[in-house]
Amino acid sequence: MRVKIESEKDLDQYRGKVAGKILLLDDPQEFKEPEEPQFQRYTREELDKLGDFEIRDREFDFRKFAIERWRFRKAVNEFLEKEKVLATVDASPRLNDVVGVTQGGTWIPGESVGVPAVVMAAEHYNELIRLVDHHQPVELELDVAARFLDDDPQAYDTIAEIPGTDKKDEIVMAGAHLDSWHAGTGATDNGAGSAVVMEAARILKALGVKPRRTIRFALWTGEEQGYDGSLSYVRNHFAARPETKDPVQLALPERYREDTWPLQLKPEHARLSVYFNLDNGSGKVRGIYAEENTAVRPIFQAWLAPFADLGATTVTLRTSGGTDHVQFNRVGLPGFQFIQDDLDYFTRTHHSELDTYDHLQEQDLRQASVLMAAFLYDAAMRPEPLPRKPLPQERPKKQPAEGKKETAP
Repeated sequence: MRVKIESEKDLDQYRGKVAGKILLLDDPQEFKEPEEPQFQRYTREELDKLGDFEIRDREFDFRKFAIERWRFRKAVNEFLEKEKVLATVDASPRLNDVVGVTQGGTWIPGESVGVPAVVMAAEHYNELIRLVDHHQPVELELDVAARFLDDDPQAYDTIAEIPGTDKKDEIVMAGAHLDSWHAGTGATDNGAGSAVVMEAARILKALGVKPRRTIRFALWTGEEQGYDGSLSYVRNHFAARPETKDPVQLALPERYREDTWPLQLKPEHARLSVYFNLDNGSGKVRGIYAEENTAVRPIFQAWLAPFADLGATTVTLRTSGGTDHVQFNRVGLPGFQFIQDDLDYFTRTHHSELDTYDHLQEQDLRQASVLMAAFLYDAAMRPEPLPRKPLPQERPKKQPAEGKKETAP
């Protein structure tokens, strides 16, 4: 049965009508032949443009969007379970028979996980839609062999370090996330980044370096669930926030609550010099995002200079998001993500069944490992820690317009 559920109000029209059904949740995917190559590297012109500063539109409220999406998914799961729907089928957002997985169920204890859900290649999903729209009988047989490994509800970060010498109490860090989505094996997202961090550690150990600062390596867990591993590490080691007492906020999952103030800095906050992250697939490093930290730009340019022949030349003041360095920036610590060639990361492998070993680029990963090791060594040996931006401050709350009542998102 084909349904269209775009808001909670849409659920009402299907009550009492969907028991025992397999629901097709998406519209058919429009098929277009790709006009751009599916495997891409940065051109010189693109890197030059990336190096230009760009003021991004910050008006979009990602937190509000995430809360609305969570509430909608929660309502849909409860509806599907209560109405005894047999299963759901989503269309892959990718074409050319690539199955990109989407989020189902829930990660919050006690919430409904809904019903068995599968994602189908767009071309095959479109065939189902055509048959149903033409009132042809369609029968699906689903064999869902999913299981939950819930004997230990904890997740674990993996940490290693090379001890420093005269500045051993100060820390230089690098990390990548070790967890992945289930459709493939997580090779490019983010086995690649994890392998680079491990190889950088091996390079430095093999060279027998004696860094002034301690170099710490981290493989994070829970990044795909909302940066849980790096968020917890930052909270436990560097800075925490007061527990909220607002009942509206307490009713939300913790990750969606508003920041509380003041920021509570821990002793290690002053001792972290820098954190470097790698999480954009298997592509070679072409430079680094300076995260609007103008003071580090000349430093990074000097560090990159010896590697110009390897294609790493760009330092951009632009910010990057969507991965673990964000948690360091949120508490005023210098956290940076490297610029990488896209390859086929966003066109084919990201969160898809093609995220496998075959899509790793050995020479690119070797290059990235050398760059990671060099940046860690340079940061560990520098006389001073990396410059920091000012600590984040609480923003004044917007006053509701006269005559209007302020409501929670």
